[in-house]
Amino acid sequence: MIRIIVLLVLMLASTCTFAQTSPQKTFGQKMELPDSRDIGTQVLRMSESFLGTPYVAGTLEGNPTERLVCKFDGLDCTTLVESSIALAISKTENPSYEGYKNELTKLRYREGNIDGYASRLHYILDWLYENQKRGRLEDITAKVGGVPFKKEINFMSNHANLYPAMAETEVWEKIREQENIINSREYSYIPKAGIQKTEPMLHDGDIVAFTSSVEGLDVNHMGIITKVGSRAYLIHASLTGKKVIMSNVPLAEYVASVPKHTGMIVARLNDN
Repeated sequence: MIRIIVLLVLMLASTCTFAQTSPQKTFGQKMELPDSRDIGTQVLRMSESFLGTPYVAGTLEGNPTERLVCKFDGLDCTTLVESSIALAISKTENPSYEGYKNELTKLRYREGNIDGYASRLHYILDWLYENQKRGRLEDITAKVGGVPFKKEINFMSNHANLYPAMAETEVWEKIREQENIINSREYSYIPKAGIQKTEPMLHDGDIVAFTSSVEGLDVNHMGIITKVGSRAYLIHASLTGKKVIMSNVPLAEYVASVPKHTGMIVARLNDN
């Protein structure tokens, strides 16, 4: 009986240890991927290392207090992009788990500070703006054929019932204030009909976000570009595919197949 109890305790301890160390172990494995001097190629390699990883919706939601979530075993479209970028940057600049978490925090939170739910960059337009401001990437949409993107962004404040954290009036007010700031800026996008013409100008590792036909919403989905000749394909955490996949058709055909996608925005990482 005592032996059985000891075995159970050891098994429990082993399970707890694995749960605590598995993200660090996975991080270590990804740091062993081949180096590239080109940050876009590095981002692409990191995204490819997630192929087959299960799709999990809302991976950042549901915590009683806002905290940094580092998850490698289940991803949504945004966390795939953020994780791939943070891993690539970490490998180049600080190949430690703490370095990875530091970059992930800077990518995900305004000014790199976790200060409640409203400090997270919920809208991709805001995410792109803030990460361009700190020099991590450049929104190149206008350079590759983009036209003005004009839309009133207010989905979160108008659908607060979908976001438990926004039950607090103070949080709702902060989100609404940020929507007003987002709406004060100018943006570009490439309409569906122009995407195939843009494909030859895209590079491996470019970040693409797909503008939405949903009222008040900026972007439906995002992913990472991989080039096959002059055509571009998408690596993304797919809701319909239920895992991280590479699109089986080129980018223009993929976007055309999704009615709620109206076009795309393109960003390119900077080599620092």
